Amino acid sequence: MILDLFSYFAKYPSREGVLSIFNNGSSSQAQYAELKETILAMPDPLIPAIQSYVFGQSFESVKARIDTLLGIYLFIDYGEFSSRSDNRNSIEDTQKLAATIAMKLSDSSDLVEEAISSDTCLEYLNTLCAHLLFDAESGKVPWLNRSSIKSLDIIPFVAKELKSIGWTMMFEADASDLFNVKARMASFRS
Repeated sequence: MILDLFSYFAKYPSREGVLSIFNNGSSSQAQYAELKETILAMPDPLIPAIQSYVFGQSFESVKARIDTLLGIYLFIDYGEFSSRSDNRNSIEDTQKLAATIAMKLSDSSDLVEEAISSDTCLEYLNTLCAHLLFDAESGKVPWLNRSSIKSLDIIPFVAKELKSIGWTMMFEADASDLFNVKARMASFRS
């Protein structure tokens, strides 16, 4: 699931910006090379003006990555999961997600530059939102059920410690049995 999120959102920024997240170049974990190959095989980015990609949960790791960036970046923050079952024993899983498009600012940026940056980031975030909803409606995103998206919250992202300004879209991704719990349970009966 986490790697599906990584791959899905990697299709938006510039390819170089996504590849730069692979700091080590290689790893003893086979999935590292597979994920890198997936990124290399992707078609042209959907929003190439987004120059960098940040994907993570740890503030320290995210901050270290953002500190090295210039320009506009896409930051994906993935949160907790919840799971519900109904009286028919169907399982519905939900994950909280946030997609932020932000721009690094210089210490000398004035209010007009901040407004321009904010407007630019909001425009890109709305483009990402439209793609995401289209993909969900088209069934291209197995971890996101379009009918379950009842609201998207778009809030300002102002992070002085990251020297960034932009916008964050918060939403929940709902899908049936994301973790294949029913199949795993059935395998125990064999």
